[in-house]
Amino acid sequence: MPSGQALVLWEILWEKVEGQEDVQAVLRFIAPGVAREGGTVDAEAAMLDMDWLCETHAMPLASMSYARSDMVIVNLMDRPVARGETDPNATQYFGVYRIADGGCLPEDG
Repeated sequence: MPSGQALVLWEILWEKVEGQEDVQAVLRFIAPGVAREGGTVDAEAAMLDMDWLCETHAMPLASMSYARSDMVIVNLMDRPVARGETDPNATQYFGVYRIADGGCLPEDG
């Protein structure tokens, strides 16, 4: 982990992309280091961590023949938040990637 923060893998999901036949892999991690109060990992470091997690964890999962996915979302959160829900007290970062050319390519917005 580039930032050195400790993570816990919270869940891995495969979600249908609305209006498409594709699925996206979603990897969600508890990352207390990103907390607004008492956290030691800023947004830039969190992005580097998500890039690393995509390359080391999401790519192998997304390339499995029975769970192939060209889109990956990596989510870091300081506390558990149900997928699709909001928590105004939680800090969350999301990285969206396309798997192409043997790597994770960040998607712009």
